[in-house]
Amino acid sequence: MSFRQKMSWLHTWAGLVVGWLLFAIFLTGTACYFRPEISAWMHRLAPITLPDQPTQARLAAAWLQAEAPDAVSWLIDFSDGREPVLKVAAGRPHGYVAQRLDPVTGAPEAGPETVGGDFLFYVHFTLIMSDWGRILGRYLVGICAMIMGVAIVTGVIVHKRIFKDAFTFRPRAAAQRAWLDGHNLLGVMSLPFHLMITWSGLITLMLLYMPWAVDAGYPGGRAGYAADLDGIAAAGAPAGPVQPAALTDLGQVVAAASAAWSADGRDIRVGRIEVDRPGTTAARLTLTPQDADQLARLPEALVFDGTTGRLIADGRGQGGAVAAVHHTLYGLHLARFAGLPLRWLFFAAGLAGTAMIATGLVLWSVKRRPKTGAAGRGRGHRLVDALNIGCLVGLPAAIAGQFLANRLLPADIAGRAVLEPAAFYLVWLAFLLAGAWRSDGSGWMRALVAAALLWAAVPVADVLVTGRDPLGALAAGDRVFWGLQLACLVMALALGRLAMILRARSRRGGAA
Repeated sequence: MSFRQKMSWLHTWAGLVVGWLLFAIFLTGTACYFRPEISAWMHRLAPITLPDQPTQARLAAAWLQAEAPDAVSWLIDFSDGREPVLKVAAGRPHGYVAQRLDPVTGAPEAGPETVGGDFLFYVHFTLIMSDWGRILGRYLVGICAMIMGVAIVTGVIVHKRIFKDAFTFRPRAAAQRAWLDGHNLLGVMSLPFHLMITWSGLITLMLLYMPWAVDAGYPGGRAGYAADLDGIAAAGAPAGPVQPAALTDLGQVVAAASAAWSADGRDIRVGRIEVDRPGTTAARLTLTPQDADQLARLPEALVFDGTTGRLIADGRGQGGAVAAVHHTLYGLHLARFAGLPLRWLFFAAGLAGTAMIATGLVLWSVKRRPKTGAAGRGRGHRLVDALNIGCLVGLPAAIAGQFLANRLLPADIAGRAVLEPAAFYLVWLAFLLAGAWRSDGSGWMRALVAAALLWAAVPVADVLVTGRDPLGALAAGDRVFWGLQLACLVMALALGRLAMILRARSRRGGAA
């Protein structure tokens, strides 16, 4: 066996073993490029003009002082404009208690209870949204990312004509050739993105996968590592007895931080305020910039005294090359810095990666399909076909199921935020069972039609339940409303078109 043949074998089996998990990771991660917009749509938020950040800071502080005066810490997250909401949280001994506030009134948000786009975000890097499964899920995602890196490198080695593959696609050729052309085209077309997103994804959670170097270099604890990474030393024990004291005006502190960051000509807003020991003489305010205003989350934190509002620590210019590389890769992976055109480009590249994985899994099945037809398939082959239907069609359908649940569930039903993820998993399970029951061409067509109908039902349910006028929303510039409407319709049309193609091939006697 030659070296290229060995690499081909490794590429094939590495992709198959974790292919379905990689598909889920890529699909949900791609959707997360519009996570704030998905959350705004699920919370039924209308576009508004946000008040200035000092005003929002005062509203958040007023709510926290009224509802959580005895908390050991507060968090205030400002909107970057994509999701019109002010997020606050109070740290208590059993964890943070979060609340979403109307940024205009400072009152709790009036929309229905929902997990929003956060559900897809947590599925992306934990695979399951539950406390006990998150750590295990992160390890699995890390293993999948490492294997994805192996598949990318071996895929490049296997391709003798990698440049030509970027311009070759023969959809009317035999099934195996058509799927291979599609797989090669999608892989080569966005190869730089695949390399970047895989490597940066590993970097974001590297402390979980390989903590030994950090633990050896910081024997006093990981707080020192975090301080070097962010450029701000951890808060030490207060000098002298801690006494009750009023918190300084957060609006003035926000204005001072924005002025400091903008002194060199940049337009950087506050992203988060962390209030440590509020209501005491030991209070500290740590302000960090808005992710949307910078590619790299470089050490820019400013720390103020919580009672006087005096700047006591400046993280600008701190940190070295290692911290800069880490924060740059983190920023590239999340792409929160990207404007709308660049975000769509990231989204398209993510879809290409998702489709590349899907075509690879289908290609494995088509290439090994016995000449005797469906009756000659072994158990392993039937299992791969069933998982292909259950995951490649079932996962997109499950997202549509979650969106439908968001619109169809009563707004005041108890446990609504739990029922939406339940709908996601139930729809996914239904498609997995359908794939196990019928995994031939007929099973593929039925699954694709069912998924297309689910996606087509989402915009219809949206209009019927909310009573919103699509033309009025378009005239009002509500990009979230008509953007979700258009995305759902495109998904429905794409899945329906795939079903038609498979039906035409089956009538001609060709394999899918």
